[in-house]
Amino acid sequence: MTGGASGAVATRFVRGAAFGMLCVIWGSTWLAIRIGLLGAPPFLAATLRFVVASLTLGVLAIAFRSRWPTNRTEWALVLFVGIVLFTLDYGLIYWGENNGVESGLSAILFATLPLQTALAAKALLPGERLTAQKLAGIAIGFGGILLIFRSQIGTAGTVKTVPMLALVLAASCAAVATVALKRWGHATDPITFNAGSMAVGTVCLAALSLGAREPWRAPSWPEGIGAILYLALAGSVVTFITWNWLLKGVEATSLSFIALVTPITAVLLGASLGNETFDAIDLLGATIVLGGIYVSVSRRLAIVGRAVLGRTTAAPDPIDPPDGER
Repeated sequence: MTGGASGAVATRFVRGAAFGMLCVIWGSTWLAIRIGLLGAPPFLAATLRFVVASLTLGVLAIAFRSRWPTNRTEWALVLFVGIVLFTLDYGLIYWGENNGVESGLSAILFATLPLQTALAAKALLPGERLTAQKLAGIAIGFGGILLIFRSQIGTAGTVKTVPMLALVLAASCAAVATVALKRWGHATDPITFNAGSMAVGTVCLAALSLGAREPWRAPSWPEGIGAILYLALAGSVVTFITWNWLLKGVEATSLSFIALVTPITAVLLGASLGNETFDAIDLLGATIVLGGIYVSVSRRLAIVGRAVLGRTTAAPDPIDPPDGER
């Protein structure tokens, strides 16, 4: 194996490990959010999460002498992501879960993220095509999610319509923010960019909390404070630094498939805690989800598909390193 080939394999391995880590941590945050909401109203809980995360990232930025945004485009992107992702997306998630949408149903609704990201990428990212292969993978993966959470699909009454729509809109916000960062955030530093964006989110969420007249009380100890610290440090600092780094090297749509894997993590976590079961049908659903991801990103399937259509070349593998890293 040549040096270039071995480097490409190493890059793919690191990216795969980072992707897996995000799936595990973000899969656990659905439960952590639910626990955090037991001790604080939704917008306040989100505010506390991101104030801790942004301050931690600020300390890391000073320690590592990270590069801060230097032009209007980068600062505008900080403001945009802070409002769209850390205010609207997370505000809607916390509000939806606080208003009766169970964690499993939340996972189903947020699993629309890959499709919404693919549509946004088609509009804003010239290098990302909306292919039949991607759509097939998204459909297969979403089918697996529906199978896993089959028992909760019929439990959503009309009373939950607005909170459910809030979760779908949250996925829309995440999709738009992801694509915007992919297009204009190549030169940003993950630490300082997230420190600034989360600080914007903190201010906006605090304003929403005050506007909604939420009671500002200290979360319970250890459950409430422990959940907020976990969400801030593991679920925000570690994950968003990793997410930003991954987004520089893979397609936005491919990275959004995390939203299909995190529900599996959540179910496995619930089963390990004894609160939920994980039976053979759930295992089949998880397998279908992973199969959908493979269908969407597999270069081998792309080659076969293009050959069937009479084409001689395949589109680049969305999880391959860029040419300069081979």
